[in-house]
Amino acid sequence: MRFNRVTWFTLRNVAGLACAVAVSLASILAHASADPATRGQTMRAAAVVNDIVISSYDLDQRVKLAMVTSGQQPSADLARRLHDQILRQLVDEMLQMLEAQKYNVKVTPEDIDGALKRIGQQNNITSDQINKMLDENGIAKATLQSQLQADIAWQKLVQQRLAPRVAVSEQDVDEVLARMAQTASSTQYQAAEIFIAIESPEKEAQAKESVQNIRAQLQQGASFAAMARQFSKSSTASGGGDLGWVTEGEVSPEVGKALQSMRPGSVSDPIRAASGYYLIGLREKRTAAGSKPEAAPPTPAAAPVNNAASDGKPMSSRITMASIQIPLVAGASKEKQEKVRQSSIRLYQTVSGCGNLAAQAKAEGATAVPLGEVNVKDLAADFRKILEKTPNGRSTPPLRSAAGVQMFVVCAGGMTPGRNSVAANADTTVKPFQMPTRDDIQQRLFGQELSMMARRYLRDLRRDASIDIRDN
Repeated sequence: MRFNRVTWFTLRNVAGLACAVAVSLASILAHASADPATRGQTMRAAAVVNDIVISSYDLDQRVKLAMVTSGQQPSADLARRLHDQILRQLVDEMLQMLEAQKYNVKVTPEDIDGALKRIGQQNNITSDQINKMLDENGIAKATLQSQLQADIAWQKLVQQRLAPRVAVSEQDVDEVLARMAQTASSTQYQAAEIFIAIESPEKEAQAKESVQNIRAQLQQGASFAAMARQFSKSSTASGGGDLGWVTEGEVSPEVGKALQSMRPGSVSDPIRAASGYYLIGLREKRTAAGSKPEAAPPTPAAAPVNNAASDGKPMSSRITMASIQIPLVAGASKEKQEKVRQSSIRLYQTVSGCGNLAAQAKAEGATAVPLGEVNVKDLAADFRKILEKTPNGRSTPPLRSAAGVQMFVVCAGGMTPGRNSVAANADTTVKPFQMPTRDDIQQRLFGQELSMMARRYLRDLRRDASIDIRDN
């Protein structure tokens, strides 16, 4: 169960709804001459939003994209679990695009270029490698484009229409600072969130099902940051759910209570709060000002997971694996050895599933080789012990071989950490407390208020729209 700051949401040029519809039409026309067995599915309507069709092809492609970008191994079972969530998201995006067109919202090519450049920097890959990853997984480029169009158009619309209405006064900031001063003896947490809003009382069950589904995917190795960007309704979604450093007094009482019992690297169970459900990922924590650092509990790499207590799952008898190989010849210079060492560390810390493993490996000068399914009992005993402590979707520590450095990734069938487990690369040191600045507090209050207004805006659009869901 892993969460990181890898960015996947980007920006895409949009000239009103006409461009979005053109992209959707292009994707349909591109497959109109495809296999007759899939042509009917391409043209079938999954939903109709204000007389505009969302095709089953669009839905299936977006499900594929969600699986790959979250770092999970694509499967029919995972696709079924994602189906309803993705369809609801497509409906919301169509409403957002329609509203953006109404207010003549546009995105420039420079917006797109800047966003793609940031993605490359954060993931150590190029735009060409992103496109190759899509091609390798059978995902049309138009699929990613349409998602990004809706995302950036909505962000610009919210900034244009709602941001001017948000007012964070000096008094608001002072009140937060005063509360924090009173709780200076409290522990501070570096956390991330996924928030699923309850739009109305009758949709409580739907929200609960969604958050439980996301939690299950995290247990199977999905990236916390990718799932936050895909599904979270909080203002932190575009940043992978990152909350920065917070105290219990800065979050809802329910979240604050959960943080008290969490360990660095763990992800909470669904937390019911006033307006929806939260999943909280804890990266680090630090003690109050003046106190000594404390050691967090040992990680699963140092101690076996107690499955009965933490709801984890041991490794299966058969697992699907891939290897990462970084060449390093004997007698290589110290500079070359250090470069390979740093590359292996980055891969070990960032690998999350096998969906985009080839692109990740190539960016570090390595090669990813699928090994397929193996019978665990056929492996050497020492190697089995390493794999038993490697969470599903993660990599073993780098191993030196005659040809260089080799790592093994558990694609499927690996052990699933329990809810109290600690990520293998988590920083488990508790660091000294630091007070946030006035700007930090002001930005957080502004984001919270703007996010709440944006959710209400979208809720009103849903209420007034004609929505016909046909793909059930």
